[in-house]
Amino acid sequence: MSDKMKVILDCDTGSDDAVAIMTAILSPRIELLGVTTVAGNKEINFTTDNTLRVVDMLRSKVPVYRGCAESMVAKLLPSRHGSYSGMTGVTQDKLDEKGEVISYHHDRLPMPDPVSREQPEHAVWWLIDTLMKSDGDITLIPTGPLTNIGMAIRLEPRICKKIKQIIFMGGGFKVFNATSASEFNIWADPEAAQIVLTSGVPVTMVPLDATHQANFTREDEAELRAMNTPLATAVADLVDERIVAYNAYQPQELHDSAPIHDALCVAYLLDPEVLQDVRFMRVDVDISGGFADGATLCDTRAYPDRPRNCHVALGADRLRFSRMIIDLIRTFR
Repeated sequence: MSDKMKVILDCDTGSDDAVAIMTAILSPRIELLGVTTVAGNKEINFTTDNTLRVVDMLRSKVPVYRGCAESMVAKLLPSRHGSYSGMTGVTQDKLDEKGEVISYHHDRLPMPDPVSREQPEHAVWWLIDTLMKSDGDITLIPTGPLTNIGMAIRLEPRICKKIKQIIFMGGGFKVFNATSASEFNIWADPEAAQIVLTSGVPVTMVPLDATHQANFTREDEAELRAMNTPLATAVADLVDERIVAYNAYQPQELHDSAPIHDALCVAYLLDPEVLQDVRFMRVDVDISGGFADGATLCDTRAYPDRPRNCHVALGADRLRFSRMIIDLIRTFR
């Protein structure tokens, strides 16, 4: 019997999701059962294509399942999000030295076109089927909007007792990026996030407060480039892209650095000490459509109105995190 931890990743694959997928595939302690894709960083065609690129680059046979192309509810009312993309209040694109638009995520990752193909089954149905047949030993790690997970729970609520835990990247305690009160993944599908948080499944939220303390630096980029392997070079390019974007749009406290948000969730599964100041509290999501739409409401009172339901990480060990990721990438030739 394998003692590996069974994991399903649910990703809107851009640059940081890519590193999360790499971490899960490269770790000898994880059995990655599949990767489901969702719209978020980019629309579903691109997030699925990017996921296949990562899997192929690692010569992995992990199956990829295309998921939901739209949020559950949020886009039904045009006035709710309007034309706003959740871009940190930025009203005009900035250009790099080559005159190209600076972006956190380009449509396609800088990796070869995929050779493998997505599975024919929809992600939500595969999630339900896989979880219902399981022994309750699967950890879900969603790193994008929680649409697929919310839909699966709505369609078959019995899966909640079959999920070992959910570790998701999203939300904010005091740090936000989509609006003045919300983080992008939750803002993109607040209803799905509320469904997950009230599902009864053990949940750990890895918000911006933690991920902005787990940045990669120019020194990390240089170490990756020095490995001189296709994978390490690709990751170094992603780190460079992110540092340029964060310098332009969200300058970090640590100069010339950028968070690799999503990989922190996988790192936590491998080493819980990578997250710091983890507090158990009541968390709900504002689904009002108002100024705080998509906000994660963290009740820090000694006596909350409703039962505590979520472990929230407010810090991270940057060096512990970057060392883990870099060392895993070094193992791949």
